[in-house]
Amino acid sequence: MYTRSTFGSYYPVDSVIHNLNPIIKLVNFLLIVLLLILTKSLYVVLFITMLLIIMILQSRVPLHNYFSIFYSLRYIYLLLAFICSYFGLSFIEYLVYLLKIVIFFEYISILSYTTSPSETIYSIEKFLSLFNIFYLNVNSFAFRLNNVLRYYPLYQSVKYNLYISSSQRGIVYNTLSIPKRISLHFNTKRLSRLKSKQIMKENELKQ
Repeated sequence: MYTRSTFGSYYPVDSVIHNLNPIIKLVNFLLIVLLLILTKSLYVVLFITMLLIIMILQSRVPLHNYFSIFYSLRYIYLLLAFICSYFGLSFIEYLVYLLKIVIFFEYISILSYTTSPSETIYSIEKFLSLFNIFYLNVNSFAFRLNNVLRYYPLYQSVKYNLYISSSQRGIVYNTLSIPKRISLHFNTKRLSRLKSKQIMKENELKQ
């Protein structure tokens, strides 16, 4: 199972961000996502980035955990650079899109590290209770949305464990051929889905 230092799992320490109301954290996340979608201003994105850095420092989660998320997106940065170059976008526009991607995934990481699964489900249920007039299955949707929000950190956790396990057997990722790297990627996705389903069942049993 997860340990205190596992990437993407809840990190139980006493911090300002941990003590925030989970509903406030969820609403804040939705507002930031909406703002990132609507804005094209570098200054706005830099301001959000500064707020994100403050939250990261206030969360008291080891910085290397956040850096691992940032580093894992390196291929997306290269793909984004290629797309921006192909369409003739400026460096400033590329920087805006890059920061938006980093902010999105790092904020999800903050939610995962500072909010327990039960608190996340509770906040989603409270937020979606406004839609009870439509007779929606809010509880079931909250479980599924919680899994979606935690999938990427969970994927990173599984990948990290696979790399450690492989290195202990003398298998170095950087020396693997492309087909073997692709195979490792699909195995990671498969294990992540299985782990996600297991966590969802465990949370349902706790309710």
